Amino acid sequence: MSTPQTINGLMRHLRNDCNIQINGSYQKQQLVSYGYYHGYKGYRFIKNKYNRIPYTNFGEVVAVIEYDNNLKAALYSDLMFIETAIKNIICNESVNGLRLGTFEHIYKERMRDNTTNTKLQSKRLKLRNSVYSKLSVRYHDEEGKDNQMVRHFYNRGEDAPLWVVFEILYLSDLASFFECLNESVREHIMMQLNMFDVSIDTNRSLLSNILYTIKSLRNSVSHNNIIFDTRFKDRKISPVLKKWVEKETSIQNITLYSLIDYIIIVCCLLKRVDFSSTRAKRLVTAYKKQNDLLQKNVAASIHTKIIPQNVTQKTADLETYLNT
Repeated sequence: MSTPQTINGLMRHLRNDCNIQINGSYQKQQLVSYGYYHGYKGYRFIKNKYNRIPYTNFGEVVAVIEYDNNLKAALYSDLMFIETAIKNIICNESVNGLRLGTFEHIYKERMRDNTTNTKLQSKRLKLRNSVYSKLSVRYHDEEGKDNQMVRHFYNRGEDAPLWVVFEILYLSDLASFFECLNESVREHIMMQLNMFDVSIDTNRSLLSNILYTIKSLRNSVSHNNIIFDTRFKDRKISPVLKKWVEKETSIQNITLYSLIDYIIIVCCLLKRVDFSSTRAKRLVTAYKKQNDLLQKNVAASIHTKIIPQNVTQKTADLETYLNT
């Protein structure tokens, strides 16, 4: 087993083996604070270790780390706002007109069409198992705690209402829940969000596609993982989502290979749930500011590797969309 490197040893390694200049107590403390393994090792490439970033000094490494951190800070509150808003919209529409607002009742009443679709039925059964598993874990974890949200109902012999279930669902669970609803309910939710376009979304799957797509971004932001190069991307863009976003915004070539495409999708959602577009415009302003700061603080060869050529035009087109 190799001997752990000291900070001085890591600085020598960066200078001698990586050709990155790093000197003095200030940069030494930066290396300590950002971390060699979480910091430099994670930010030394774009998407994969074979696409190295051509750093020449440690200040450029710090600039990229700060760029990524500031983008996560700008996105965090908007992603949480979107998740909460869409949860509330789906929850309200799912129980609307029903005698009972429990998950089991909704499962029986609003997840029962297309019963010959075995793939859909399998998803519904998997969702039910996942919901009750999460309720069981939460019930156990609430023992001895003051906030007994799940126990409050089950200890009185009642099922937990849907809003309680939604409090413990992950974003991927929310996407699955929407996916399992009857087609008519999905359509009503899409109409409420002003996102329903039958010419594109014949299966009423657009919202679940969006939620599955932004889930990986949301999780990376929440867990302080790297996002600037979209290495979190875990799926190709669905044809339905691509067509809808390009028609909605008039911005073409939405591929999810660059962070700007995720920001465009986030802004489309914000425009639906924030109504005034204030949040979306603020996000775009923050994104542009961070791109400008990065350009000032790194060599042109680094900036052009991180920021694709079409970002400037896509950002301008996004601002036009938000102002209409």
